[in-house]
Amino acid sequence: MVSPTRPRRSPTTRKIDIRVNALERQEEALIDCGVDPAHVIRAALRRAVKNWELGPDFFPPSEEQRTRITEWRARTSLAVDASALTALLHEHDPLDVLSKWALVRGQIEPRVWAEIDILLHEIAVRAAAQNAEKDTPETCL
Repeated sequence: MVSPTRPRRSPTTRKIDIRVNALERQEEALIDCGVDPAHVIRAALRRAVKNWELGPDFFPPSEEQRTRITEWRARTSLAVDASALTALLHEHDPLDVLSKWALVRGQIEPRVWAEIDILLHEIAVRAAAQNAEKDTPETCL
């Protein structure tokens, strides 16, 4: 009997767990947009990391106030370039006491928040267009 082979993780990447919240300033729009806020945040996270690559520079986490609504938090695992992560570790966490997320969140969170803003705008534009269609009287020929 042959045992199934396991897919090997690429030695050039390292998996990290990430979790993001929306900003407090985005709460009202998320509640009012008509889409489950958790879905908007997850979609924003997917968009934000789609073509993102870990850069060599450390950016401290933003001081902007995050929402306290924990049900909206998006969590996932992300494969990042191992050498870039190692460089960040050596320079900013040589004792390896911080979570890997703490080292990369300054690069990812602002991208997610920008995508939340973009999605909220897209949702509002689409809702306005649908409302305009409903309000336009049908013409008879």
